[in-house]
Amino acid sequence: MLLLPVATLLGLGYQAPAEYAYSIPHLSGVTIPGLPPVDGHICVDQFGYLPDSQKVAVISHPNRGFNQNDPYLGGIFLQVRRRDGKSVLRGKAMPWNNGKIHEDSGDQGWWFDFSKVQTPGQYYLFDERRKARSPLFRIGTQAFNGALKASTRMFFYQRIGVRLERKFTKGPWTDGPSYLQDAHARYVLAKTDPKQERDLSGGWMDAGDTDKYPPFNGDVIHPLLYAYTANPKVFTDDFGIPESGNGLPDILDEVKVQLDWLLRMQFPDGSVPIKMGNIDYNGTQPLSKDKRTRYYGPKDTGATIYTCANFAHAARVYGKFPAWRGYATVLKARALKAWEWYLSHPKTTNLDTGEIKSGIANRSPAEQDRMSAYAAIHLFALTQDPTFQNAIRANYGKSRNMSEYLWSPYEAGASESLVDYLTVPHADPMICSAIRLQLARSAKSDHFAPPASADLYRAWMEPSNYHWGSNFVRSSWGVVAMFAAKSAGLDGPTRERLRERAMDMLHSFHGVNPFGIVYLSNMGSYGAEYSIKQMYHERYGFGTPYSKNPPPGYVVGGPNQSFTGKAAAGKPSLDWIRQQPRAKAYADYNLAWPESSWELSEPAIYYQAMYVRLAAEFAH
Repeated sequence: MLLLPVATLLGLGYQAPAEYAYSIPHLSGVTIPGLPPVDGHICVDQFGYLPDSQKVAVISHPNRGFNQNDPYLGGIFLQVRRRDGKSVLRGKAMPWNNGKIHEDSGDQGWWFDFSKVQTPGQYYLFDERRKARSPLFRIGTQAFNGALKASTRMFFYQRIGVRLERKFTKGPWTDGPSYLQDAHARYVLAKTDPKQERDLSGGWMDAGDTDKYPPFNGDVIHPLLYAYTANPKVFTDDFGIPESGNGLPDILDEVKVQLDWLLRMQFPDGSVPIKMGNIDYNGTQPLSKDKRTRYYGPKDTGATIYTCANFAHAARVYGKFPAWRGYATVLKARALKAWEWYLSHPKTTNLDTGEIKSGIANRSPAEQDRMSAYAAIHLFALTQDPTFQNAIRANYGKSRNMSEYLWSPYEAGASESLVDYLTVPHADPMICSAIRLQLARSAKSDHFAPPASADLYRAWMEPSNYHWGSNFVRSSWGVVAMFAAKSAGLDGPTRERLRERAMDMLHSFHGVNPFGIVYLSNMGSYGAEYSIKQMYHERYGFGTPYSKNPPPGYVVGGPNQSFTGKAAAGKPSLDWIRQQPRAKAYADYNLAWPESSWELSEPAIYYQAMYVRLAAEFAH
């Protein structure tokens, strides 16, 4: 084992060689006065643990990758200490997998189980040999509530067309209304024709870019609505957004911002254009100063059926509130109109030419078939019309979840509609049986929910999942495990194993990962000692005053073994990122092309929604 200088052992921290530009160092040193120095090799959930849950810290010993010369030199005996320094448990860390190297991270490691500690309070783990501690964490029923609130508030920061006032931003992230010109959007194929101008104002920025894409909302609105229905009591009316205090759940107030924009996007005939936004990259900071004309694209069957499903689902949820019953009636009528238009027109699959930046929003015939099944589920629940039951029978088997060998983490937000169908009155018993059987069969597979021991960081993913936006899949694995735990009719131990897997995926966002970092931005005010501080974002990224101080709660894209960024002239090489073990293929920066940090650090409303859906399962 490589020995490091004494100064490093005392907590000055390891910095990777300069050739690893923008790499993430581990947390080290005295970060909280009065407490021992922290050692980021001791990975814990920095928000905490539920009292009756399994609690396992991961102690990492890097062996491969950019931090391979940063070994863990502590001891194998650890204490659980209260914040006041009193020890409540002492135990031995056990080697993971007999000391083998973890392929995804290139690390070796130990596990320290402190599940016996259940008394609410604030704690840290203390390494007796090194006299260093883990980040602080809390044990309590509301350990995850702060992270859930911060991640839900992200959608407020994504709003377009409203003034971002300090009393709502809770910090310096203020600006005037952006893109008010969206109220006068022009048709991209008739740019000079004022007769085709439309009011497409409002809604959320899709990601780090400011454009807006109806098809991309398939894994946004559904998981947010399901997060609310799964655990309504935690989504209170005090999240600090402009609508707070109106007597209605803030998460639904926030989703309504996006639904209102989609209602404006829809044409009177029921169709929806494929996208809207800028046609060049000549942005201005702050966004309130960007006065470029904005454009919308052609009518598209993919955009229409995705919007249909969102409207129908939302009508079911908003209709439960007296204040929103009229709104729900509008959503239902608009969903039916979209359904009619979708059925009466040939599928369009290539209307997005890329002229409107930036993501390509085309949806294949197979994707549209799948979404039509989900739309039909919600429309059947609303109307009990057998026409929709027939549409479900025709297309539910084409979903990735039912057609692939195992229930897929991809499209997990929208595909919860299949699980929802199990509770719909007069659901087809044969379809329900098939759904439960597929969930139960998946639960038995190590390629769906392996035991925690399959992964050093207790958060196994398929190697192929470490692509652009891998953190979306990270959340989704946890969410689909909960589908099976709740709806597959499994025995108690299997349900508990699936629940543990879902919670471990949440822990992996909160610091139990090869970097020992929270994958949500700037979460110090919510209790995290070490969280992401840079992300690619046109409002809060490079060139803005918030380049290293973004708003709290943004979920970044995550490790990407297919990263394609290249160094700009005179800048350090980024080739090292591609050469990392897949779970370390990440760097902490927010530069544009050719460095292309968006492939790593860009957030997106769909990544965010799936994290919220997962966190909602464990908030109280």
